[in-house]
Amino acid sequence: MELWEYAGKRVRVIDIDGQVFEGDCIDYTQALDNDPEIASIGVVTQPGAGFSYELYENEIKSIEIID
Repeated sequence: MELWEYAGKRVRVIDIDGQVFEGDCIDYTQALDNDPEIASIGVVTQPGAGFSYELYENEIKSIEIID
């Protein structure tokens, strides 16, 4: 999975527990810069709320770009 391709896009992510996260992918962190060493993305689901969800690559079941 090439998570860096989703940075700056609007996405719908389903995690391995079946939770759906829909919003703007505002961040990508490569595995070498993360602890644990797993790539991740940041997704803002509620603009203006002041937080984002960090989703690790091994927690993502599916991801797609939406309009």
